[in-house]
Amino acid sequence: MTDDTDSEQEVSIGEQTARLEEIITTLEDGEVSLERAQQLHEEGQTILARLEDDLEVGDGTVKVEE
Repeated sequence: MTDDTDSEQEVSIGEQTARLEEIITTLEDGEVSLERAQQLHEEGQTILARLEDDLEVGDGTVKVEE
């Protein structure tokens, strides 16, 4: 089995975004069990957290360094 930490770091922002879109589409479709929906939700939350870290999302303000 491979180390999940290494594989997560190798996933691009575009790939993470694409996976998040797949999860959203699947959940919106409503054709998954409650258990699977919970798993997908947790995976989506994990992806969002990684994206926020990768993009260093702040408070929404833009600071100009002089």
